[in-house]
Amino acid sequence: MKKNIKVVTVIGARPQFIKAAIVSPQLEKKGIREIVVHTGQHYDFNMSDVFFSELKMKEPDYYLNIGSSSHGEQTGRMLIELEKVLLKEAPHLVMVYGDTNSTLAGALAASKLHIPAAHVEAGLRSFNKKMPEELNRILTDHVSHFLFSPTPTGLKNLKNEGFSSIFPSAENLPSPPYPAPLCVNVGDVMYDIALHIKKQIDEPKVLESLELHPKEFLLATVHRAENTDDTTNLESIFLALMEVAHQGKTIFFPLHPRTRKILEKNRFFNRTPPKNLILHDPVSYSDMIVLESSARLIFTDSGGVQKEGYFFHTPCVIPRDQTEWTELLDEGWVKLTGANKEKIVDTISGTWESDIPPQGKSLFGDGCASQKIAKILETALPCG
Repeated sequence: MKKNIKVVTVIGARPQFIKAAIVSPQLEKKGIREIVVHTGQHYDFNMSDVFFSELKMKEPDYYLNIGSSSHGEQTGRMLIELEKVLLKEAPHLVMVYGDTNSTLAGALAASKLHIPAAHVEAGLRSFNKKMPEELNRILTDHVSHFLFSPTPTGLKNLKNEGFSSIFPSAENLPSPPYPAPLCVNVGDVMYDIALHIKKQIDEPKVLESLELHPKEFLLATVHRAENTDDTTNLESIFLALMEVAHQGKTIFFPLHPRTRKILEKNRFFNRTPPKNLILHDPVSYSDMIVLESSARLIFTDSGGVQKEGYFFHTPCVIPRDQTEWTELLDEGWVKLTGANKEKIVDTISGTWESDIPPQGKSLFGDGCASQKIAKILETALPCG
């Protein structure tokens, strides 16, 4: 067991806290010292600090307090502060997750200092470069040394972009030193932690506290810039959900702080939501797992939520024109509507009444992705 490996993990948004919560203990088991840097990209308590407590994560070693701003300014400020941390800590590796500005800043800062970077959730593509997340994914992959893909499709995308060291599983790797960049399908760390957390939850108690009944409500989340920054899109989505609620369906809608701010600024587009459109503050991760697994249907523009819906056999309607989880689209688990009001209403109604599609072998691995990542890094990184 190697005792002198040091890894700096960069996180800044809710999905990254969740992913790190399952990977970090596996690094510790391998004797890898982890320094956690929280950029402050999500600074609202319900979107940030509460997750460290709930997921039993250690407090970050560094909190950069970057906060919200334009994409360029936010990424630039992160680069400046992350470079200082990396120069001080001199890690063997920088670990980044997902597709946020924190992800890109961490990978770029590492690359400029010639420190290897590992990207968890590599290879995802929506093929829409107008999305800031798509640019973050592509750029992060192309400066990383270890590309941990959650699915075979992710590996296929990387191969199409010119990567050559492609391995379908962590079980068939050559002896180290590994070729760089190393692209491996390890499975999805979100699947790991979703299974772990679900075993610990009192689901009936959570639903009772929220006054919801299993399979009798729709769970809605909206947070992506393409929907929140475009008020035409957000108005169309909000009015669609109101129409669905007027049809008699209960909708539970935990509001992202940015979404709530824009809705309030526009005075909810001069509409008063019906009582069965329940606008709620952000919920904890464990409560979200209960909601996703108990809902009859999920309406979301979140990549993570649509994927968790699949984990728990809950179909999703997505107010986007593309999804990075193309496997779910191919399997019939998700349906795209864009921000078109009529299409949203019709698709929700049709999906609500239809049978749940059959599900075979999981598309996202065996629930051991975090162990595989830790083992690869322990084997590949030098001591001392």
